[in-house]
Amino acid sequence: MDGLFIVQKQGYNEVIIRSNNLKNVIYTSESKSGGSKNALIRRIQQVLASEESWSLTYVPRETNRVANALAKMALLSGDSLRIFEVSPIRIKEILQEDNFVDNFLMNHPM
Repeated sequence: MDGLFIVQKQGYNEVIIRSNNLKNVIYTSESKSGGSKNALIRRIQQVLASEESWSLTYVPRETNRVANALAKMALLSGDSLRIFEVSPIRIKEILQEDNFVDNFLMNHPM
C-alpha cells in the first residue's frame, strides 16, 4: 500500500504492479468495483480506480528474485517503507548471478 500511496502523491498516471500472490492478483483484477470481502483488496482497488492506467500481473517468485529479496528485507527490518540510496549487497549479488546465467545461456544454447 505504501508504494501505491507514493504513486498517487507523485502524480504518476500509469501503475504497473507485479505480485507473486496469484490469489491477490485474481481477486484484485476480478472485481474492479470494490466488491471484495478483503479490506486490503478493496483499498487497493479504490486506489487503482483513481489511476488513469494500471496493470497487475502475476510473476512467480522464482522469476523475480530481486523483489523477493527486497520483500524479505522489509519483513526482517519491520520498516513499512524503505528507500535505498545504494543497492543492498544481496541485491547486487542476485543481479550478478542472473547476469552470469543470462550470459552463459546466450553463449551455450541448449
